[in-house]
Amino acid sequence: MKSLLLLLSCLGLCTCQLNMYNNFRNMRIRLASSTAPAMQPLREGRVEISFDNGRSWGTICSTHWSLREGNVVCRQLGLGYASMAIASTKHGNSQANRWGLVGTRCRGTERKLSECHREPTYPTMCNANNRNVSTVACVSKSADLELGVSDIEISAYLALVPMTQLTCAMEENCVSKDAYVVRRTNPRAIRKLLRFSVKASNVGTADVSPYANYKDWEWHQCHMHYHSMNVFATFNVYNNRYQKVAQGHKASFCLMDSTCNLGVTPKYMCGNTTQGISAGCADVYSHVLDCQWVDVTTVPINKKYKLRVELNPEYVLGEMSFENNGAECELDYTGEVLTTRVSNCKRKPLLI
Repeated sequence: MKSLLLLLSCLGLCTCQLNMYNNFRNMRIRLASSTAPAMQPLREGRVEISFDNGRSWGTICSTHWSLREGNVVCRQLGLGYASMAIASTKHGNSQANRWGLVGTRCRGTERKLSECHREPTYPTMCNANNRNVSTVACVSKSADLELGVSDIEISAYLALVPMTQLTCAMEENCVSKDAYVVRRTNPRAIRKLLRFSVKASNVGTADVSPYANYKDWEWHQCHMHYHSMNVFATFNVYNNRYQKVAQGHKASFCLMDSTCNLGVTPKYMCGNTTQGISAGCADVYSHVLDCQWVDVTTVPINKKYKLRVELNPEYVLGEMSFENNGAECELDYTGEVLTTRVSNCKRKPLLI
């Protein structure tokens, strides 16, 4: 009888013990905090999970705990969207609140945390020296950036620009590394820049606000204004094997309401303390601006590539969804101004 019970348990047929599939199917989650007053409804705290119908609870350790995972937690709890999702000890540590789940990784569109994937290997950072647990803060309204796909395709073109006109751009590392070597012997050398416009619309219910306090913003003398975001968008070129062959380094950004929907009044300027993108407005970065390009000078010519543009690629800003943040276009690169083409731009989610 003992052997039969053991066999039934291993097969998941014993009603007194759940198998792995049923465990995750019945996984419960909640927010808890070591600092919040008792009995107070929580919208922020450490994320706890239970596999035994709430009899015991554990915390989460994950290498990639981000706003994507946070959105899933807030969605499952009916608390809206994540404004913060980090590993920390703010609401308790892993010694007092032991991990019950390790290696969670979400797309961000899942209805429940149990639908998310697991990391393929055990995270090395989930060891005895790590006291952090996964935390989240939920809000009822959130921004939602949407990349203007057609704006890229319509505006894209190849430009030949002498380095004498790229002083500011080179200060911000907006050209390929080889340009700084070339400049030593040939300061008037020509760079081939794939230029295009980027439109970042806020289609959410809350304003986009820079993640850094204004006292941490950087003053850029060349542009004569403060930049509030280090990484707001990335521009990259890939070959057909999806190997990166060129990288556009848009070093920093000044957020503002460039254009707004009918009935929405713009309120953010490219100033010191007033940067952002209002709900119903968009920030447009024209192809004529510095760093609005990918330096393709050293990319092999007469080949086809993929141009990929992404907003908020590091998930530092809370959004309703990250599925409308990216676009991918076909790039036919000949090295010549008249024949280089960008076409067939399509919306793509951010790469994981």
